[in-house]
Amino acid sequence: MIQLVLKRDAMNSMYFDDINGGRSSFTNDLQGMTASLSAEEFDGFMKSNNLIVYHNTIKGYETGEVYGEFIPE
Repeated sequence: MIQLVLKRDAMNSMYFDDINGGRSSFTNDLQGMTASLSAEEFDGFMKSNNLIVYHNTIKGYETGEVYGEFIPE
């Protein structure tokens, strides 16, 4: 499982079709919006939103803007 933490404002422009439960699988934490994903869900989410991984951060491929972070569990 992978713990995904997204910035609250980034959630509005993303697609959640690849995640079981969609947007409702995220909970509101102090760090941002958090969900536990399988490796397949994580890969699908990254591809459908055109995101890349840099160390433990998630960035937009074209803009380089940081949208959140992930923690392998």
